[in-house]
Amino acid sequence: MQSTITPAEGSTVKIIIDIDESELEPSVNAALSKISRDVRIPGFRQGKVPRKVLEAKLGRTYIRAEAINEAIPGFLGEAIRSNDLDVIATQTVNIKSGEESGPIVLEADVEVRPEVGIAGYQGVKVVIPTPEVTEKDIQDQLQRLREQFGELSEVDAPISVDYQVSIDVRAERDGEHVPNLDVEDFLYRVGEDGFIPGLDAALTGHVIGDEVTFEVPAPEGSADGPITCFVKVKKVNQLVLPDVTDEWASEASEFETVAELEDSLKNQLGGTKKSRSRMLFRDRALDGLIELMDLKELPQALVQQEFDTLLRDFSSRLESQGITLEQYLVVTGSTSDQLVSQILADAQNHARVDLVLRALVREMAVEVADEDLEAEIKRYADAGQIDLEEFRQRITENGQLKVVELEMAKAKALEQFLELVEIVDDEGNVISREFLDESDAKSEEALTEVTESSKDEADESSKGGEDDGI
Repeated sequence: MQSTITPAEGSTVKIIIDIDESELEPSVNAALSKISRDVRIPGFRQGKVPRKVLEAKLGRTYIRAEAINEAIPGFLGEAIRSNDLDVIATQTVNIKSGEESGPIVLEADVEVRPEVGIAGYQGVKVVIPTPEVTEKDIQDQLQRLREQFGELSEVDAPISVDYQVSIDVRAERDGEHVPNLDVEDFLYRVGEDGFIPGLDAALTGHVIGDEVTFEVPAPEGSADGPITCFVKVKKVNQLVLPDVTDEWASEASEFETVAELEDSLKNQLGGTKKSRSRMLFRDRALDGLIELMDLKELPQALVQQEFDTLLRDFSSRLESQGITLEQYLVVTGSTSDQLVSQILADAQNHARVDLVLRALVREMAVEVADEDLEAEIKRYADAGQIDLEEFRQRITENGQLKVVELEMAKAKALEQFLELVEIVDDEGNVISREFLDESDAKSEEALTEVTESSKDEADESSKGGEDDGI
């Protein structure tokens, strides 16, 4: 078999495959075996019909056509591998000659992954919030700790932000009762805007005993009408916060003074802000790289591949949590069309990131050392509790070894690219790269250490009765 490649329109290439007649013989035998099992000819058992009988009954042209169709995927795959093509979709495969006898010529149009340019990647600059801890950061965290030790006091005053209310909710759509939105004695903090859209605005200014009615518009794209909510205000509580004193600090934390507590919060916030800044820096650096990509439109086949993967992963997560798609849509207040649009947007972004990282690998001539690749293979094998040699053979035969190597190269290229990116804050001040070099993966858990360790004590000290802990 021989093949030649000719560039076509866009990211499509044409493959001409010349196949000697003798190379088709295994496929002819396979086709005969299949046909023999499927047809019934008097005097012969299924699967035992001689070749000459089948040829006489069905015709050699029919058998040859079946053999060629059976052989096409193998010959096309071999041509793709021998020419090192990164095919993302096969558009058409035509038999140009040899349908009845002689050598066979196949013509295939395939779409390959485009190689994009990223000129100017050395000059990317990103803007992120400063990773430095401000006095406001410390006071905001201190405020959250005070709220855990606050005492609820029932008040006869108009509801405003941060008041905590006990409400009953009933809902209707087009005059029909919507039972899954019914709640009684629901404890809600005004201003959170995390229960029913529009609830905060509807409650503001009302007092105990008021009955409030408001409408919730249907999600965009939904054929359903708006929901009418009926809310009864049963209790209104105000959270009275403790004064910030050394005595309170010693009760609320392991520290004896407010100054010591604030120093601890500053250290923990520093680690958390740096960790978050690193993630934001990476995302915005990739966005800057994508803007340089010289590709006007993503190949639909590439987006479809990413979409299918994301949808499969999403479905698996729902299934593992015992949640149906219908339940998910109700809980999130979204429609199936909105979900598809979101997954599609994510698929497009994944495709763009993949293309620019592949471009970085080429531009930077990134290579993966043999020992690093071997270590990665061993890590995968250990994680799957599979014999190393068996795993290596498996991923080599199915082509996944190259995938592992490429992913490692992309990660290495991204790391090198990030070293080139200039980082500034919102005011244009250059941010030191030191925060990128620190490992604060657990800093966010550490930030809650002071507050979480004292939650039980805070609940016990609250005097809000049944509304404790809201």
